[in-house]
Amino acid sequence: MIKVKVIFIITVIYCTIFLTSQANAKPDVPPFEEPYLEIGYKSIGEAIKECETANQRELQLPIKLPPIQFTHHLSRCVNDTGNYNDELQIEYLHETQGKNHYKIDVRPIEQRINFENSRREKKKLKLNDGSDALYFSTKNSKSKGGFNILVFEKNEWQYRLSVDSRIENQVKPDVLIGIANSLR
Repeated sequence: MIKVKVIFIITVIYCTIFLTSQANAKPDVPPFEEPYLEIGYKSIGEAIKECETANQRELQLPIKLPPIQFTHHLSRCVNDTGNYNDELQIEYLHETQGKNHYKIDVRPIEQRINFENSRREKKKLKLNDGSDALYFSTKNSKSKGGFNILVFEKNEWQYRLSVDSRIENQVKPDVLIGIANSLR
């Protein structure tokens, strides 16, 4: 009888410790994503809802993506207390192919960034709805990297679609235009 009580008590203690440790365990987070989560990145849906609430308007995303592989997609809503730098930031990344990097940054139209006055070489392009888009690159002869960027405005938001310049042969300006045109 004493053995049964001892076994019962040990079982209860073990179960209590095990269940408590399971309840306090962090969800499985890939190590690749940990630094992003530490600085506020979360799921795209959560970040969109947060930005919609902060800016009191609906936010739509393009339904197309560049024709390259991604292993991770994360997002955050930056809500600046001074209302100068509010922005939805979305990162599409590939864990082993660093060049497979695509970003979508969306700002309220009243906080738009004026890219017209930059000294970078720019191309004006047209979207299907007749609106203008601006295409330029941040890469230069001194660096191996940079981004090719398409900027346009729609539905009271300014959108920046950016793709790593190392894959510019796969994601040309017309691909970014197609992505922009997939926004309704």
